[in-house]
Amino acid sequence: MNFTLDQLLALDAIARTGSFASAASELHKVPSAVSYSIQGLESALGVDVFDRSRRKAVLTPAGQRLLDASREVLDQARMLERVAFQLHDGWEPELHVVVDGALPMNAIIRCIRRFSDPDVPTALRLNVEYQEGVVDRFEESKGDLALVIGFDGNGDDDGYDCTPLADLELLLVASPEHPLASEVVTAENRKEHAELVVRDSSPRFDRRSKASFMGNTNVVFLSDFHSKRIALVEAAGYGWIPRHFIEDDLREGRLVVLEAETSTWTYSPQIVVRKGHSLGRAGQLFLDTMHSVAT
Repeated sequence: MNFTLDQLLALDAIARTGSFASAASELHKVPSAVSYSIQGLESALGVDVFDRSRRKAVLTPAGQRLLDASREVLDQARMLERVAFQLHDGWEPELHVVVDGALPMNAIIRCIRRFSDPDVPTALRLNVEYQEGVVDRFEESKGDLALVIGFDGNGDDDGYDCTPLADLELLLVASPEHPLASEVVTAENRKEHAELVVRDSSPRFDRRSKASFMGNTNVVFLSDFHSKRIALVEAAGYGWIPRHFIEDDLREGRLVVLEAETSTWTYSPQIVVRKGHSLGRAGQLFLDTMHSVAT
């Protein structure tokens, strides 16, 4: 065999994260070790995997073909690893969970604390994404669990098993100092003001952001709901935000719910697992911890 699994893992990580440094961080290695792995892979196979004339990590055509084939190998290797550990004592070596950042974090934090216990040998890897970026990351990295707020793949033959979580309420709000706080929000007057939106983290929207929830073209994109909350309180714009982020602000008058045709919206979040992907003890522990906090 002219390659190792470590080399294929490095190739996959670089392709997904876009750089040797980001891949090294994900793999818990120094960048030089990742670079050495790729050099060894190229030397063993006699082809250039990455185009060295680019500043970013761009695959050559041969590298892309190798990546596509290697991901099948990595999927099989991960399956064998899961089977081996489950046959041993049921604990997975790693549990990868992808979470939508709009969800309340209290249950997630409880899970992180639980996995820090010495009696839990599984490493917890948690990624926070937004909107379609959640399912994209879940699929591309072969995650074990995804906690999504908007997921339409709940049919019988879609390949997923879904478990409902508590409803998530979003409110249309602004600072009482914002002009829209003293008006009825319409399609016309909202165009005069910036709608604050958390950017969808899917790579598909890196260059061209998708339309805002209200279809406004006067939009300011932010990276997360914490920065969005600050911008709302500072009257930089108006926008939708989960109620749990702003309970204190509503109670203390720093934010108000706007008067509009629709000023509340409810999502039905779900825990998503692939059908046929059996969770081990760590996966079940995560689910049990989530449900114990929710109830």
